[in-house]
Amino acid sequence: MSAPRSRLAAAAQKARARAIGVAALALALALAGAGPPRGSEGAPGTDSAPVHDLDGEPVIGANDLARLMDATRFWRDDVRKLELRARSHRIVLTADNPYVIVDQATVHLATPVRSQRGELQVPVALLDSLPADSTLSRMVFDSRAAVVVLVPPSGVVGTPHASVSEGVTRVVIPVDQPAECTVVSRAREHFRLRFGGYFTGVLTDSLRHGLLNSIRWLPASSGTAFEASISGDAQGFRLERDAAARHVTLVISRAGGAGWESFAPEGPPGPRELRVVVIDPGHGGSDAGFTAGDLVEKRLTLALARKLKAEIERRLHAQVVLTRDDDRALGTDERAVTANRAHADVVLSLHFDALPGSRLSGASAFCPPADARATAGARGGVGAGAIVLLPWRDVAARHAVASRALAEAVLTAFELHGLGPTRLRERLAHPEIGVNAPSLLLECATLTSERDRARLGANDALEALAGAITDGLEAYQRNE
Repeated sequence: MSAPRSRLAAAAQKARARAIGVAALALALALAGAGPPRGSEGAPGTDSAPVHDLDGEPVIGANDLARLMDATRFWRDDVRKLELRARSHRIVLTADNPYVIVDQATVHLATPVRSQRGELQVPVALLDSLPADSTLSRMVFDSRAAVVVLVPPSGVVGTPHASVSEGVTRVVIPVDQPAECTVVSRAREHFRLRFGGYFTGVLTDSLRHGLLNSIRWLPASSGTAFEASISGDAQGFRLERDAAARHVTLVISRAGGAGWESFAPEGPPGPRELRVVVIDPGHGGSDAGFTAGDLVEKRLTLALARKLKAEIERRLHAQVVLTRDDDRALGTDERAVTANRAHADVVLSLHFDALPGSRLSGASAFCPPADARATAGARGGVGAGAIVLLPWRDVAARHAVASRALAEAVLTAFELHGLGPTRLRERLAHPEIGVNAPSLLLECATLTSERDRARLGANDALEALAGAITDGLEAYQRNE
């Protein structure tokens, strides 16, 4: 037989094998009482499954339960019994029977397992009786969203509660991994905390207590975020993490001083003008920046800048100026002159981080420090008629308060888009020297992180970054 015919015969044999395999799989699913696969419209994500009400009882489909458990299904039609095997564990469900076998134990449910449209429906109360070990995925029922959620490695975040004593307000938040809690924003009106775990608690009006005006949950694509409004009388805060008790305490003080962290300086209220945005793609020409395989920093920054320009112009209707739109090297002075001549309202310098030998991932932002001199320059001086003169290289410091607000808005958007973790540093970065506008150096991801490299390899990675940055600019512009 000639080579072409041999290849055609082999391909036909593989196609027949695939067809037989698909048919066998379809038959097995049918015997297990499985309906057709869920379509993309309204389908739950791989880490959650929908819950519906059946005669007043919240239930989850057995097929969804098996998917979350990563279990193999075995159906016995003669006794209408479904067995789920997940690693060393075995769960046996029987139609119209309230007794469920979990490994060697028998669990009695308040309502029986039911059959509906050819699929067993399991009361979510069973979740509380599943084995709690590392070999079986942990699941929780989120009644707010009517879903069963696969708990991430960071665990869960519980219901906060507040107390007041002697000018100090304490907000205690139960959390499985206290070390993962970080302060994302230090502004009083938009004080934000981020946690790695999934929020299973509730927020009540009783939390509006003492120096805490309000607190709300922010939807995030990964982890949990809270935003609090803190009284203007508060002068300091600190975050206490207790790994043994598994909780984090936000302590807010009316007095402040030594031992307390300060809140971020705040500019005047009301929307900010955002007419001209200058985007500075880092590196270029002979300066390639950091390279990790096919990911070259100078190419990434330019490609991202172009996508970000289109996104800002479409959504914010602002004029966008790029300091470079090709592969060429630019000096610090040239970048600053371009931004200043454009009369920029904000300047974003785009980079990608590299931390060899470190396990850090995510994004970092650098903004001029909001120290006393910077705050004085932003407000027009200290005292009546005072004038503060700054060297040209430090002119960005007079916009430090607005730069800090810009950094917090963009990093919060990164967190909500699941592009974190994020870090904020108050330091005058090299690309901000001589920039006479609110400015931000943004390390959009960490190229030495395997996780970030994989994320940047996705087809829509730069679009996701451009969308998150634009969300941050919108929040900065609103200044709510």
